[in-house]
Amino acid sequence: MAMFQKEQIGIRFYIQQMAAEITVIRPAVISEKSQLALEDYRGFRHIVRNIYTFHFDSSKIQNIVEPINDVFSQVRVELISFADFLEQQAEIGKQE
Repeated sequence: MAMFQKEQIGIRFYIQQMAAEITVIRPAVISEKSQLALEDYRGFRHIVRNIYTFHFDSSKIQNIVEPINDVFSQVRVELISFADFLEQQAEIGKQE
């Protein structure tokens, strides 16, 4: 159980880090909107992994499942944008 708790803290931490802009170093990797959506999925994962199926609320599951394609598309766009930023930084580094 302790290992699982550390893993959950790690996932939350990484989502928060990805949503944080680090001034002068890098922009946020994902938007606040994506951060909130990913937190919902992380919470759902916790319930499923702990087999709390008796706690399933079908309306909450539907609210998570319905926007999944839009969330995936948005996160994909944000990751590609961040990859572009990294490529630009690499080019700048080559020129120096």
